Amino acid sequence: MEDKIILSLVDAALRGDKSIAQMAVRKLASKVRVTNTSLYEQLTSRLASDALRSRDLKRQPLPVDSDSRQSLIRVEEPEMLLKAPIYSESVYESFEQALLERKHVDALLSEGLQPTKSMIFQGPPGVGKTMSARWLANKLELPLLVLDLATVMSSFLGKTGSNVRAVLEHAMSFPCVLLLDEFDAIAKRRDDDRELGELKRLVTVLLQTIDEWPSTSLLIAATNHGELLDPAIWRRFDMEISFVMPSESMISEYLSEYWPDAQGGKRESIDKFKGMSFSDIDRELTQERRASIISAISLRNLAGQKSVDYYEELSLDDKKAMAVKLHEQGLSQRAIAEKLGISRPTVKKSIEDLQKK
Repeated sequence: MEDKIILSLVDAALRGDKSIAQMAVRKLASKVRVTNTSLYEQLTSRLASDALRSRDLKRQPLPVDSDSRQSLIRVEEPEMLLKAPIYSESVYESFEQALLERKHVDALLSEGLQPTKSMIFQGPPGVGKTMSARWLANKLELPLLVLDLATVMSSFLGKTGSNVRAVLEHAMSFPCVLLLDEFDAIAKRRDDDRELGELKRLVTVLLQTIDEWPSTSLLIAATNHGELLDPAIWRRFDMEISFVMPSESMISEYLSEYWPDAQGGKRESIDKFKGMSFSDIDRELTQERRASIISAISLRNLAGQKSVDYYEELSLDDKKAMAVKLHEQGLSQRAIAEKLGISRPTVKKSIEDLQKK
């Protein structure tokens, strides 16, 4: 039996460090799997039952800033997501691997291995990093804890470190998914002379936490600026996932799934949004929808006026647009032509042009 494993168990027991104790027991089980089958089965059985109990533990109160008394984290309970985020093939394969590991965790533990416990997302803003954390939490049926960076970061020396430690300790006390968004703000390079010693010490705390993170939970860090991170950070995460700007196929899929009424998948739509992030596309289409609704209301109000003066003041293009709206309201082409003062063929062509789109 390995002396180091025994000493790790002793240290963990004395410190009350459950995550280290679990890791030592897994290593011990792996060592005795062949030589002592009975002990191996008892160890794995206790690890499994402990994991089940930990899901039912009553959660501790949320950590708060000692001065402002504001919560340092935001908790999102698992919710049903009707649509999965749109990923590149490499990102999709990484997530599938991580979920399969959780599904077959017993097989991994029997070999002295643990499932993926930590991931780091890097990539430009608006490409789905935060939504992916929410989607993974949903798939794992775990609550999502999001670090509130604005509250955590303090101007008082020492406060930022204690706030982050409070969040990490709370998240390690029960199964969850913890998202450290804007990770570069608290994990900057320690060789950056512009940073205070407090933030440099904080990086050391983060490194230790990643190493000790329990396998019952998932730690996710997300950054838009991977070049700012301390080099040692990258080596600590089990899985590094790079998000990229949407490709043409991803844009087409996004429009079809999330905006089916916005000519999703058509060539002109894909070309229009090429080079844009999902959040930019979403904002653009939302603005277009608002404008469309307001325009429709204005046209309906105008169409309801009795006086022909309103129609005479409209340009030909506006009359064509109104012809389409009146057609959708059930008016005949002849009635529309008379109401707007344009020819019936013009009305017919305006309606046919819309139907071709």
